[in-house]
Amino acid sequence: YHGEQLVGQALDAQCDLWAKVGTIEPGAAAAIKSGAKKLGELKGRTFLVLGASSELGPVRPLLEAGATVVAVMRSSEKRWAELIAFARGSAGTLLAPVPASKATGSDEELAKAAGADLLSDAPGISEWLLRCGSEASGPVTLCTYLYADGEANVRLTAAADFIAEAAAKKLGKEKLSFAYLVSGSTSHLIAEEAVRAQEEIFASGSNFWSKAVGQRVNCAASPQGAKLWAAHKSGEPATYHFFRGLANLQGPNYAVAQYMRQWRAVLLHMEGFAVSTPLTPNCRTKSVVHNATMRVLLEGMSYWKPMESFDADTARMVMLAILITDIVEPVAKPPSPMQIFGLKAFHSGLWRCPFQLASLGVSTWILGKVAPRPKPVGFE
Repeated sequence: YHGEQLVGQALDAQCDLWAKVGTIEPGAAAAIKSGAKKLGELKGRTFLVLGASSELGPVRPLLEAGATVVAVMRSSEKRWAELIAFARGSAGTLLAPVPASKATGSDEELAKAAGADLLSDAPGISEWLLRCGSEASGPVTLCTYLYADGEANVRLTAAADFIAEAAAKKLGKEKLSFAYLVSGSTSHLIAEEAVRAQEEIFASGSNFWSKAVGQRVNCAASPQGAKLWAAHKSGEPATYHFFRGLANLQGPNYAVAQYMRQWRAVLLHMEGFAVSTPLTPNCRTKSVVHNATMRVLLEGMSYWKPMESFDADTARMVMLAILITDIVEPVAKPPSPMQIFGLKAFHSGLWRCPFQLASLGVSTWILGKVAPRPKPVGFE
């Protein structure tokens, strides 16, 4: 994190600071502190990873911790060679999809032959993953870390959903758990505490410019939602709070793909499976910073308390710590299954910032271009 290795008391202090400022939810802080102490519990576990090349996916840390990783990603000799070489030097085990005739070749030959495409062979991948999961002696987690541009994102998600449903039926909740990474650019129920924080930050933690230019976030129930609530609550006024995070910049395919995964996560949770679904922070991943506008915006977000953008290395490890707590600790049972996304949300401050970031877009870009700010207000 900003060039430092956070461990022990330093990590705990940073988590507490993130939570105090409002960059993450308190549950995320507690989970990171707890999960960081339980890396040793990953040994003997098997992770079926859809999207093993994801920058935020924990494939390499899992291998370092001694886990077995069944990796699914497309053919790429360079990527597979790097991953195979990494696995050779780790305490874990890597299983890669290769034709049976080439399964005993050299590492160079394996790298050339490895790879599987969900869009063209979902049934074959599903069969292989289920076999690996059935043969695993310990707990199994199916991880979905997929992304593609345009409509391919929806098709990838449909293929992954097919596999998730098949795995749930085949392996059962006693053996199998699930892991997703949830985008902050979606809408969620949020705690009343987060709404109070918005008011407090607006009153005492916001600068003059943000108050002059920014539009306030409105997390109150919509008129239609209020009517539905009253109809089912004997006329009581709606008391829930809803963060509307959908961003036009992401487009409809992105939104559909995200909600397909979230609905599957909710259904699995309701069926009794352990499901890890934390919100991910704003990140400087390659897929984001290749867009020049987004790259600059990320560098200006920290001007608006309590926003912060993160490097992929930081986000990957905090997401892993949260994942560990979700699969080794008792399954949380919130009042509504729709609240599973907020229990340990690492949302970069989105839920507690009093302004709609789109209304500060031009200002954010100018500040990010002229005077990049790596840490948010309150961290000095």
